Amino acid sequence: MRALRWLEVSADYRCNNRCLGCFSARDDGPSLTTTQIADQLARARQRGARSLWLGGGEPTLRKDLLALVKHARKLGFDRVRLQTNGMLLSYAEFTAALVSAGVTEVSFSIKGSSAATHDRLTSTPGCYALMLAGVAQVRRHGLPMSGDLLIYRSNLSELVAMVQSHFALGLSRFDVWMFSAADSNDPALEQEMPRYRDVACEVARALELGLSDAHDFITSLHTPPCTLPASLRGSAFLARELDLWVVDPGGHGFFLEESAIEGGVFLERCKGCELRGRCGGARGIYLRAFGDDELVPVCAEP
Repeated sequence: MRALRWLEVSADYRCNNRCLGCFSARDDGPSLTTTQIADQLARARQRGARSLWLGGGEPTLRKDLLALVKHARKLGFDRVRLQTNGMLLSYAEFTAALVSAGVTEVSFSIKGSSAATHDRLTSTPGCYALMLAGVAQVRRHGLPMSGDLLIYRSNLSELVAMVQSHFALGLSRFDVWMFSAADSNDPALEQEMPRYRDVACEVARALELGLSDAHDFITSLHTPPCTLPASLRGSAFLARELDLWVVDPGGHGFFLEESAIEGGVFLERCKGCELRGRCGGARGIYLRAFGDDELVPVCAEP
């Protein structure tokens, strides 16, 4: 059985945002019990996992969150990453309790460089101000912070500003997530999907700011490495290399690279690409919307 380094638990889809294009946020969907999550933690530790990623939905809405974090640390998880919209972290007592329980790092979901954009895309007035208050609270405790930048076509032009402004607030690295309109059947949402080449251009501009020398300062998720210029391939996200096991609200488990959101579609020409063994492929909905001209094999066999 393949060993693990990471366990990601998405215990339910409850959320206090209603982000544009998110069809999973719901209050009546499946939900893992505390006992089920504890069982998954134990199984993952038996397979070698020492890093835990708590996602959702919005994990801070769970009443058992503190108990689960404490249990994970007791089992031997060295890292506990909380992925959150940050709204409830604006409460000082709550943030202090999370730190005391054993959260080691926080990743904030960011959708704009300003309240106007962020609140529009989350459909939650005041959300951005609360998130910034949460950032300030986490910073007081000295925990590492990162940003999950969900990029739509309508906020792509703010990517550089998102990196620059939130770096100034103490976030030390950023993951660029590409919006997908999968399963929506909504032409308006499909218009919000950005193109690989446009995202790559903005990532390059953000790196040119010279804010950090860290090799993983900006990671571009959901972009096949062949679609990035050679200078940016160090920023490509390679899901398989995380050895990350995902458990969803229905209790189903799978490796991250098996998720449709990571891609999964390969062309005949991909067989000759030297990056094929590490690449997650392209999303089917992306290829239907934009075609496959951006996928050019690297050092392909003649």
